[in-house]
Amino acid sequence: MKFYNKLTSFILIFFCCFLQAQDDSLYSNIYKFRALAKDQSLTFNKRFEYAKKAISLSKQTKQDTTVLASNRILSYIYLLEGVGDSIYKINKENLRLSKKLDDTLKMAFATNNIAYSFELTNKPDSAYYYYYQAEKYYSQLNRKLNQIEVLYAMASIQETERDFIGSEINAIEAIKILNDLEEDEAVVNEWQWNINNLLAIISSRIELYDEAITYHNKALSYTRNKDANPYNALFSKINIAILQRRKKDFDKSIEIFESLLEDQKLKSVDPLSYVTVISNLAYVKFLKGDKNYNQIIERLKEALKIANDEDDEIEISGVSKFLSEVYLKANIKDSALYYSNQSLKVAKQINANQTILDALLLKSKIETGKKSNSSLFQYIKLSDSLVLAERSISNKFARIYHETDVIKREKEAVSRQNMWLLITTIGLLILVLFIYIIKTQREKNKELQLARQQQQANEEIYNLMLLQQDKMDEARALEKKRISQEIHDGILGRLFGARLSLDSLNMLKTDDAIQNRESYINELKDIEQDIRKVSHELNTDFIANASFESLITTLVETQCLAYQLTYNLALDHKLNWDILPNKTKIHLYRIIQESLQNIYKHANASLVSISIKQKKNLISLTINDDGVGFDLARNKEGIGLKNMKSRVQQINGVFTVNTEKNKGTNIKIDVPI
Repeated sequence: MKFYNKLTSFILIFFCCFLQAQDDSLYSNIYKFRALAKDQSLTFNKRFEYAKKAISLSKQTKQDTTVLASNRILSYIYLLEGVGDSIYKINKENLRLSKKLDDTLKMAFATNNIAYSFELTNKPDSAYYYYYQAEKYYSQLNRKLNQIEVLYAMASIQETERDFIGSEINAIEAIKILNDLEEDEAVVNEWQWNINNLLAIISSRIELYDEAITYHNKALSYTRNKDANPYNALFSKINIAILQRRKKDFDKSIEIFESLLEDQKLKSVDPLSYVTVISNLAYVKFLKGDKNYNQIIERLKEALKIANDEDDEIEISGVSKFLSEVYLKANIKDSALYYSNQSLKVAKQINANQTILDALLLKSKIETGKKSNSSLFQYIKLSDSLVLAERSISNKFARIYHETDVIKREKEAVSRQNMWLLITTIGLLILVLFIYIIKTQREKNKELQLARQQQQANEEIYNLMLLQQDKMDEARALEKKRISQEIHDGILGRLFGARLSLDSLNMLKTDDAIQNRESYINELKDIEQDIRKVSHELNTDFIANASFESLITTLVETQCLAYQLTYNLALDHKLNWDILPNKTKIHLYRIIQESLQNIYKHANASLVSISIKQKKNLISLTINDDGVGFDLARNKEGIGLKNMKSRVQQINGVFTVNTEKNKGTNIKIDVPI
């Protein structure tokens, strides 16, 4: 009996140790995968994979705290990559687990991350709602730095959505908390600059320019620390100069902008800030009354070129508006209208409402008659709609403050009242779902059967077409061969016999006979050669051996020789032309042909360069010439360009023309494979 008890105890101890060892191994793997997921030297995909493995193992422990900890690592990876939808999904799960564990700090983090995900996906209402929830959690925990961060995010959303009063309230609340914050001086200074800069922007948006300058100067005072971001100081100075311009203190504005240009490295280090400075400096001089329009336009065009190179749509739209105003003042209305249209187009793409309004107002001044009235009507309509939207948004953010708790209580009450409905409707839903599945499955089966029959019919038709084509090709080949044999075996044989007969008659020794017979013989020889040539060409299937690449090469060589052009032809030999439909190849062939004709007729060029390359899933055709070029803004498109554009549209391609006077022309066509 004693032996039996000892044995049982030993087995129990061994089993417990085995389970403990398994448990330790599981947690060890979780910690290992978490550490790998945090390793920033690894790629996103690798870190994502390790985080998912940690989550999968964490779920095996059935411990919510362990699962939440692993989830938060995956959330951090998504945050670094800025993947909005994925941030939302993982943090929604984290919020559920945090509430289950009653962990307020984790609830705050999850809510904050959800708000950020909505901000990334351009849903300001939802972002503001969750930031508001996060601020309440951080307030309970007395985490002041997190409070400031959330209040600043809320104020920024409100400023963007034109709720200026609400934005100012949240920004000032953040300043109050910041003044009591005991943190590193560099951190405090950075937040002081951010919030004061935001308050300055709010003041400038409601045209309180003196107040805005005061806030910018205050923000500027926090940039003098050696650890401060140098771009903050530059940004503040630029904004102060712009506000001085709006106040019509042009001398002060010019003084600030010119002082910024004293930094010789500005153009190379920060080209977009350089664009802002030179374009605004030129514009201020224009507003001040400088009549040297050519110099002002030259500076603005320099700024516009850099903005285009940097692909900054905000600067492109703004500088275009400046150019339009200068051209209007100089009474060059075509150019004024061109740049106002460009400003309007880009402003619409980026939803820059104020620039849209400015551009529409400019157009109404430039245009005449109905067009002017139409632009003015659009300006008034947009202005009124923005005012209404501003009021609506302001009310919307205000309701979030007052209705959040009420909505929460109402939801709980409705949840209790509807509990009994849920139980009674589940049965009905299952029944309806079952009937629906049966019905839809039958319909799907019918559709699949019809599709299968249609597919079979299509295959039969296709096979018949292929068979017919093969027979036609075979008949052509046989006919060509027959004609070749007829010529070779019949006509040539007879001609050869005739030549021999004439040769034998050459035995007659009269001079006239010899001379006539020799001429006949020579003529028959020529006929024999010609027929041999025809026979050979008829019996050669040159089309089968020809390739699209060789057709292009022949086209370019032939036309450039005829037009007396020097050419460079670069073809991507790895490109598989067989995968392209014939329609695409025909259009590309005709576009090259049309381009060469245009160059010969209009460009007065000596060199043409043609390139066809494959870039991922695109075929890129580029045609350059060194001709006289033309002004796209002034010259109307000829029939050649219109034909090319039409052909490119038919094959779903993108057609681009870049040209300048005396600088040649560049045509670029991108066609999807």
